Amino acid sequence: GEAIWPAVEHSMADEVALSNEQAMVEVDADCGNDDEVDALCALLDAGPGGESPKSDARSDVDALLASLAPVGGVSLSQGSASDHGGQNSLTTQDRVLSDRASDQLEPDLPEPTLALPGNVVPIPFIITARFSLGCEVDLKKVAFGIRNAEFNPRKHGSITIRLFNPRVAALVRERGIVTLSGSTGEQELKASAKKIARLVQKCGYEQAVFAEYKTTSILCKVDLRFPVRLEALAARWRKNAVYEPEFCCNCVFRTRKPKCTYLVTAGGKLMISGLRRMEDIHEALKRVYPVFFDFQT
Repeated sequence: GEAIWPAVEHSMADEVALSNEQAMVEVDADCGNDDEVDALCALLDAGPGGESPKSDARSDVDALLASLAPVGGVSLSQGSASDHGGQNSLTTQDRVLSDRASDQLEPDLPEPTLALPGNVVPIPFIITARFSLGCEVDLKKVAFGIRNAEFNPRKHGSITIRLFNPRVAALVRERGIVTLSGSTGEQELKASAKKIARLVQKCGYEQAVFAEYKTTSILCKVDLRFPVRLEALAARWRKNAVYEPEFCCNCVFRTRKPKCTYLVTAGGKLMISGLRRMEDIHEALKRVYPVFFDFQT
C-alpha cells in the first residue's frame, strides 16, 4: 500500500500541470497577439490624463454634452468630467432658468367661466414672514433678556419668542434672521415683527435694525358653500388631484401656475397654501372655483 501512494500522487500532479497548461493556452488564444496586449498596456500606462491612440474619452464626453446644450443656453459640459470641482457652479443660474420657465408656463386650469360668489371669500389663517436684524446675536443673552423667550440648545439652535396680543411666535437665529408666523393680518404681523426687533435692541444690541421684511407664505381657508365629490374630482383631474381615502379623507389639488396647493374636503372646506400675496390667492380661487363647482353633490 505504501508503494501505491507515491504513484497516485505523481499522476495527480501530472494532471494538475496539464490542466494549467491548457488554461494558459486558452487565455493566450483569447488575448490575441502580442501587439494587442502592448496596446492595452499603453492605454493603462497613459492613465486618466493621458492621450489614447484612437480618441480622448474625456473630450468625447465634453463634445457630446456640448451638442446636447440648448440654443442660447449654458453648455452642459460645465461641471462634467472635465470640471471635477464645479458641482454647484450652475446652481444659481439653474434657479434663474427654472423661475423663467415657471413664468412662461400656461395655467393648468382654463379661464373661469363662472363668477365667484360674494360669500366665497378667502380668509387668512396663518401668515409667515421673515426679516433681518442686520447683526449677529448671542442667543443666550437674548433669552435671558426677554421674558417670553424659550431657548433649549439641545433641541433647537434658535430662540422662540411668543407674543400674546396678537398671538405670534418668532424664531430668532444667531445670524440675525427672524422668522415669525401667526393667526393675524398682514399689518398686525408686520407690527409684531417691529416689536420683536425692538425687544432684541433692548437686550444690548442697539445696532439691530428692522430690515428686509417680506411675507413668505399665506395659508387661507375658504368655505365653498357646497359639498364636493372627491372621487369624481380625482378621476377627472388625474394630473392635478391626489386622493387616497385609505390614508387621508381629503383631496390634494395642485397647480403649476399659479404654483399653489389646495386641500379640499368632502364638505366643501378649502385650504390654499403656497402663495405670498392676497391678490394671487383671489386669482387662484377664481380659477379653481368652477372646477370644484362641477363636482358638487
